[in-house]
Amino acid sequence: MLNMILGSLLVLTQLTGIGSGLPQVLTPAYKTTTPVATGKKNELTVSFSLTKGFAINRTPPISLKLTAVPGVKLDKTDVSSSPDDPKAKDEYYVDLPSLKVPFTVSKPGKYEVPGKLIYFFCSKTDGFCSRQVIDVKVPIESK
Repeated sequence: MLNMILGSLLVLTQLTGIGSGLPQVLTPAYKTTTPVATGKKNELTVSFSLTKGFAINRTPPISLKLTAVPGVKLDKTDVSSSPDDPKAKDEYYVDLPSLKVPFTVSKPGKYEVPGKLIYFFCSKTDGFCSRQVIDVKVPIESK
């Protein structure tokens, strides 16, 4: 009986990701208008690179949920990709989209805007699909 309970706990631990987890298959890169102007509207572009062997679903879209920080005014805190991809013949992106985030910085400085990147991916080799939520820190610097 004890072996059965311990075995069940081991399986549950593996399924819940304690001690292990799904690979991060989508990696964001951030680029701002250069130089970032204080007191004026700027734009942050978030582009993505994808780990080979995986695909990103178009629906639901990729979304970025940001949390405002003092000194940075975000026009939107929730930004999502368009599910449209003219090259796509199935439910996956062929060309990964970019996200545009308009913002204004009140004074010069270095800022980190925390957020969550949310997307759905599938493994091309085994057909496994999952939702992934990744904590991100968006760097912004104004001089």
